[in-house]
Amino acid sequence: MRFSVLTSTLALAATASAFAPVQTALRVTPLHSPLRSENDDSLNAHRARPVALTAAGAPVIDALVSLDTFAPQFLWVLMVAAPRTSLTARVMGPIAPVIALSLAHLAIVLLAASAPGGTEPVKIFADVFDPAQNQLDGMVRLFEVRDFVAEEWPHVLIWDLFVGRAIWLDSLERDVGFTWAALLLTNGIGPPGLLLYVTICLLSGRGVPSMGYRPQDRAEY
Repeated sequence: MRFSVLTSTLALAATASAFAPVQTALRVTPLHSPLRSENDDSLNAHRARPVALTAAGAPVIDALVSLDTFAPQFLWVLMVAAPRTSLTARVMGPIAPVIALSLAHLAIVLLAASAPGGTEPVKIFADVFDPAQNQLDGMVRLFEVRDFVAEEWPHVLIWDLFVGRAIWLDSLERDVGFTWAALLLTNGIGPPGLLLYVTICLLSGRGVPSMGYRPQDRAEY
């Protein structure tokens, strides 16, 4: 009797399993499959990658930035340490050194602008000069672009040298003392050096420096 019941139970189980729906395993592509991961990584790298310099232009730009960084220091030494020597007069009297450094800067600008994404700083500049936005935040974004830094650093150094040369020439013409202090400050942080020179001129009774302007020149206009 027990054997009969057991046999009947097994038969029913076999019949039920025969008519049960067949469950097929679905192959779901994992979210981070090798193919998807590779594509996502490539896409994210493209989005995150900063504006890069071209492979050919990068070494040239690096060399020109180094030139515009270190060459002016020799010129500053001449004006600070030997302002009245014939060597300083021959080298810094003509504006040729500033022009040469400016040409190097122009080459940097052209190479950086021709690189992929080289005009990206132009779009950011639009935000910098938008009164409705934060100008400092815009400048921080600009300094995250390597091309912009490559342009801006020589830009600052050359303009400081240009102002330093003007201070040096004015001090020679009007016999202003303690010019070395103003020159050092100009080379270090720019405009405060010019303000120091103006202060020195006023305290020494020389008046505000004209920086090349002559009152009598107004009659010509």
